[in-house]
Amino acid sequence: MNVVQFLFAGDGVVELGAQWVHGEEGNVVFAMASQNGLLMDSTISDEYGNASFIDSSGRIIDTDISKQFYNILEEIGETGSEDLQTFTGSLGEYYTDEYFKRLQVRSIAKSDLAESFLDWYHKALNSYNAAESWFDASGRGDTEYEECEGKQNWAWKSGYSTVLKLLMKKIPDPSKELPLINKTKLNTEVIKIKWKKLSEENEDKVIVESSDGSSYTADHVIVTVSLGVLKERAADMFEPSLPPQKLNSVTGLSIGTVDKIFLKFPYKWWPDDINEFRFLWINENATCEGEIQQKNCWFQDMFEFHAVDNQPLVLCGWVSGSSARYMEKLSDEEVMHDTVQLLNMFVGKALNVTVPQPELILRSNWSSNPHFRGSYSLRTMMTEEMGASAAELAEPVVNDGGETVLLFAGEATHSTHYSTVHGAIESGWREAKRIRRLYEYVRYI
Repeated sequence: MNVVQFLFAGDGVVELGAQWVHGEEGNVVFAMASQNGLLMDSTISDEYGNASFIDSSGRIIDTDISKQFYNILEEIGETGSEDLQTFTGSLGEYYTDEYFKRLQVRSIAKSDLAESFLDWYHKALNSYNAAESWFDASGRGDTEYEECEGKQNWAWKSGYSTVLKLLMKKIPDPSKELPLINKTKLNTEVIKIKWKKLSEENEDKVIVESSDGSSYTADHVIVTVSLGVLKERAADMFEPSLPPQKLNSVTGLSIGTVDKIFLKFPYKWWPDDINEFRFLWINENATCEGEIQQKNCWFQDMFEFHAVDNQPLVLCGWVSGSSARYMEKLSDEEVMHDTVQLLNMFVGKALNVTVPQPELILRSNWSSNPHFRGSYSLRTMMTEEMGASAAELAEPVVNDGGETVLLFAGEATHSTHYSTVHGAIESGWREAKRIRRLYEYVRYI
């Protein structure tokens, strides 16, 4: 996932991309950050936390009732891994079938409220997985992801960009200058990578051409662009075209859009003992198909707003899929109007308050950003049909002379920690080690 942060208000930052460090054991980011005391507990709990479920009439659902439905859905994820490994359907099919089976076992009647919790969990899981719909997401593919054990929501004291300083070994002295940054070319877009012999002069070399007219010659190139950029530009970025197997992985793997909307208010109007507001739509028949309908209901896919670490006057809302892409096309004024309307409809009614006009709005645009074209990768039913895999995407490309010239890294190339920063870092280290082994082999022979 992407690491982008902004100084939003006061001394704290808000994270437009990766926000939390997920897990401890086997997590390279946690290992680096924790030993330097850079992490803290997040206001957002791993478990149910200080969350309130509110329905579309403005009613706060009794905690015992909401926990009952929430725990059943969480239980499906915790106990379903073994079944999903041989399941041929979508993640949505599995959850839907299991949910109503477990309601029946517990003698809980099927009701509008029960269905609204399933709908909420669907939206929440879409955001977690970056799926367009959990009926598109692969049930079996979901089991490929391996969660690092331990607390899942560690927050950064100074923002996620600190991880870049860790990688450049500027911690514990952030002011320390390193040669690495002087060798990094910023604000330079790559437009072409030529990887086969063009002349005797550049035999077995790779030529990288950039938008400013400059070019660079290398023995090996590690490609770390997002899967979204590969999907959009693989056909014209590489000369010659990438091998069919590589293109199969680019096509078969999927990348979704997950966006955040931050609102800063002039004062804190919500209670201290609630840090998450989760929205249950009951008896809402509107569909978001077509632009006219989306204008009226894109915000129905915003499943929650929550408090933000180190930002006491800021709430963050989440939206994914087609509704997120539609939101990116709207103006700040339109997004602010719709989200305040949403908050008033749910939280305002529930707390008997009028939500004040926000002072500031900040939102991500991962799909429309030409350097990302999505947030992070996932496995869909198309992935299964095409037999695509992260291992296939990570496989190096060899030229006619038998030289390994193109290597691929990034979260989408990680077989088990895809969609995470620690997976992205591990993949970069993997390819650096691969190059080192090439030269160790040469020295050996």
